[in-house]
Amino acid sequence: MATSGHVILLKKSIVEWNRWREDYRNIQPDLEGADLHDVDMSNADLKKAIFDEANLKGANLQGADLGKAFFIDADLKGANLNETDCRGVLFQGTKFRGCTFKKANLRKVDFSDLDLREVDFSEADLRKTNMVKSNLQEARFFKSDLRDTLLSEANLASAYLSSALMQGAHLQMANLNQAVLRYSMNLTPEQIQSAKIDRKTKVPHYLEIHWVSETEFSCEEKQSPQ
Repeated sequence: MATSGHVILLKKSIVEWNRWREDYRNIQPDLEGADLHDVDMSNADLKKAIFDEANLKGANLQGADLGKAFFIDADLKGANLNETDCRGVLFQGTKFRGCTFKKANLRKVDFSDLDLREVDFSEADLRKTNMVKSNLQEARFFKSDLRDTLLSEANLASAYLSSALMQGAHLQMANLNQAVLRYSMNLTPEQIQSAKIDRKTKVPHYLEIHWVSETEFSCEEKQSPQ
């Protein structure tokens, strides 16, 4: 269970919390099982903190440094994680629905096989992030950096990927039914052909889909008018 002094100090003052972290760098914050719903932890130093089984519903973590923190079985539904540094974070069994990661640093984070429905990743850095087999239905990736992101077998149905950077993103067997890919950049025909799409999938203007049957299609780059 959480160390009560850690919880009290975090709820009391972020300024005092950050000063304590600066003075006692070797102490790992123990917030396991803590009730932190709706608590304002914006800009807090939470590196290596243990949030296992913590209630963080609706919490404000904007701008916090969460590097190498632990969120095993934590509840982050509706939480604000905008502009956070999440490099090295361990998410396992975490509840995310409706939370936001706008402009967050999520490089190389492992989100594989997690429920990420309706999560907002707009303008986030997701380079080389692992989202294999994750449920990303209706997630938002507006202007996100998805270069070399692992999205194989992910459910991206109705996801919004407009203006996202897609170079090298792995989309093998990803479900892109009804997904919006308009204005996404550096997407290739090979990437689209490796995924599952339907007639409501909106591909970038520079790609063209040719339907052979209800499920079979080919994709090619549009030829520039002569």
